[in-house]
Amino acid sequence: MARIPQEIINRINDTADIVEIVSKYVDLKQRGRNFFGLCPFHNEKTPSFSVAPDKGIYHCFGCGNGGNAINFIMEYEKISFVEAIQQVGEQLGIEVEFSRDNKSKEFFYELHEIHNLAADLYHRTLFSDKGKKAKEYLLDRGIDEKLIKLFKIGFAPKNSTFLFESIKRKQYKKDVIKKSGLFGFSSSNIYDRFRSRIMFPIFDTSNKVIAFGGRVFGVEDPAKYMNSPETPLYHKSEVFYGLNFTRDSIRKEKYAILVEGYTDLIQLFQAGIKNAIAVSGTAFTDQHVNQIRRLTSKVFLAYDGDSAGVNATLRAGYALLKGSVEPKIIDIPSNLDPDEWIKKEGPDIFKSEGIDKAIGVLNFHFKSSKFSESSGLNRDKIINDILSNVSEISSPIIKQDFISKIAQATNLEENQIIHMLSKKVTRNKFRQTKDEQNESSNLFSTVNGKAELGIIQVLAGKNDEAKILLKENLDVNKIENDQIKKLVEIFLNSDKVNAAEIMTHFSEPNERVIVSEILMQDDQTSEHLQIAKDCLKTLMTISVKDKIKQLRLQIREMETAGKDTSKLMLKVVEMQKDLDV
Repeated sequence: MARIPQEIINRINDTADIVEIVSKYVDLKQRGRNFFGLCPFHNEKTPSFSVAPDKGIYHCFGCGNGGNAINFIMEYEKISFVEAIQQVGEQLGIEVEFSRDNKSKEFFYELHEIHNLAADLYHRTLFSDKGKKAKEYLLDRGIDEKLIKLFKIGFAPKNSTFLFESIKRKQYKKDVIKKSGLFGFSSSNIYDRFRSRIMFPIFDTSNKVIAFGGRVFGVEDPAKYMNSPETPLYHKSEVFYGLNFTRDSIRKEKYAILVEGYTDLIQLFQAGIKNAIAVSGTAFTDQHVNQIRRLTSKVFLAYDGDSAGVNATLRAGYALLKGSVEPKIIDIPSNLDPDEWIKKEGPDIFKSEGIDKAIGVLNFHFKSSKFSESSGLNRDKIINDILSNVSEISSPIIKQDFISKIAQATNLEENQIIHMLSKKVTRNKFRQTKDEQNESSNLFSTVNGKAELGIIQVLAGKNDEAKILLKENLDVNKIENDQIKKLVEIFLNSDKVNAAEIMTHFSEPNERVIVSEILMQDDQTSEHLQIAKDCLKTLMTISVKDKIKQLRLQIREMETAGKDTSKLMLKVVEMQKDLDV
């Protein structure tokens, strides 16, 4: 699998000035060795967000968020580790290259190849006798043959081994066939996942086929659409159908039209509206918002006009708002989808009655819920639903706009709406804090876990005597946590390891909460020697207790069998004395 070489990651961590990076987002003021500012990850009036330039890490003593420069960019920008490394690398002038071992290169090459072969086979089949009726169906639905060829639409016949028989001669490894998502397995038999379906290839942004969506055709099947499962190539929550064809138009028009279905997008494209994208066989997610935000700051939602489409529109609209993307809702006529509407009325009506008259999420929520016609009890429920979503929006400007419009629609004072919203925000914070505390409390909460973290604190410190004590007396095999064990081995085998590098080994935010707080503590060299002694004693004690427990079980078994246990009993007594020292 493609990865960034560790030496590049280390180089970026070593070179990055965490104060300079964080200062672009947070107003920092120096206090002693460290810098402090208001935390960007939670609301606070007194600075509890601390940056330690000598250690290359940050930690908020309010919400617990912590890590190195890369972690900060990931958390603030809501991007992946790879994207954060690339962004910081670009700022530092360090080129980030990917490497793959030969096996990984071959694996991904074959995965791409098998998808391309499948797309070509399905596409040829659509234009053969086997696909004649499926092709006629597409033409009857108003999809031009040019678009069929451009989007490489195909057909999978009902033969259960149609694709598998076609690719058998390639002798792909079983792992490639299994992880392609194109096949199913029953005992020793392999069969095609897609049968009797019109096939829509899903491309990545470099025009490579990575998955398929299949619409049932010619048979009865309760699953109208079937999509490829998650695979090493295909991550549903990060992919939009059609983006490889429409990306340039989205950037040019400065907005995207988001639809649900494959044919919705193709009909819009065919009608000359080429700045559209479709969710790829999954619900709209925060990852989708992150993807959209890189292309545009404005999205028009054109989901189906039925009740399911209305609910999906509201979920997507609020998700976009929370992700700082402006949503506008195209009010599709009831019981129509965009595909049907644009065929019936044409692109001009879609633009003049749809895009030009698109409304905001709040107005759509009021309209679709029939707020003005509702009783007092239903009105209260609608307002609470709206405020629950608004409470998760970070922008104070958007919040204030919602407050004003809600007050106007309900004839309530703005202060009353603010009070209701404040209760929602407080409840959300309490729930979030409680969840974080529950998660954190389970991490390194045992005596053994705390001792293991203490060892990291000492090895990351400056007390050479304490480090030598650990190096000479620590049995690494007594460390239960695999990450801690890995880090300890790195420390013991390296002359210099910094705090920023340590943080790269903790991918989960709740782990970084604890580790960053420990590493942020001031070095107390005299304390570190005592910590080292205490940690060694704790690990030794736990190890002895485990051995005593095993011996007692052995004694019980021997007594049941009528065997002499006096020697083992003496051994337990001696070990117990060691514990009492």
